[in-house]
Amino acid sequence: MSVLYVYAVADALSGSLPTGLHGMPLRAIEAGSLRAIVSEHELAPEADEDLLWAHEQVVEELMEHSTILPMRFGSTVEGADALVTMLEQRRKEFIASLERVRGAIELSVRAHLPRADEPTDVELGLPKPTGPGTAYLFERARRQRRGEAVADLIHQPLALLARRSVLVAAHGDPGEFKAAYLVEEETVEAFGQRVGRLNTTLGDIKVSCTGPWPPYSFVSEDRK
Repeated sequence: MSVLYVYAVADALSGSLPTGLHGMPLRAIEAGSLRAIVSEHELAPEADEDLLWAHEQVVEELMEHSTILPMRFGSTVEGADALVTMLEQRRKEFIASLERVRGAIELSVRAHLPRADEPTDVELGLPKPTGPGTAYLFERARRQRRGEAVADLIHQPLALLARRSVLVAAHGDPGEFKAAYLVEEETVEAFGQRVGRLNTTLGDIKVSCTGPWPPYSFVSEDRK
């Protein structure tokens, strides 16, 4: 029995459909106003680096012409009937999510934050340690708070330019700032300029911005 590999959900499609994984053709399966873009395979594709990039390329090509909700690699359904049922059951959720991301793209921002053992040339006006017996602990705490304050200095002005934003867990590395921003297409240039100003004002802390990406981080309603 073959499986349907799902790339994205949309409420309208423009332009021609690209080629799917393993060279398989794409088609849209409809359920009311929703459409799922799929390819059909005898077995579910297994993840490797080439297929991960191929999946991303398909999703990005779909995003160029249509508003989509991108699916993560490995999203499969056993047959068209099951897919239509899923679309019908989650209809309100998908429609609301499509409206949330319409006309916007995802931008990813990263920066290396100062750790407790790593000084920075950014002066944030944090209190100095007091008392000789606790000076070392206060110094560590001061630098920890400084790292958190730098994260706020990065995140707050960028979040003002985004519809929504989310801080991304950095796999246990407290010295890594990672965030995703849902930015309206006409605001992308201003967002990039704001990143540039942060790089000027934050001294040795360098902020990088990549995108546009499909709005993976904002498919669910729990992103603010």
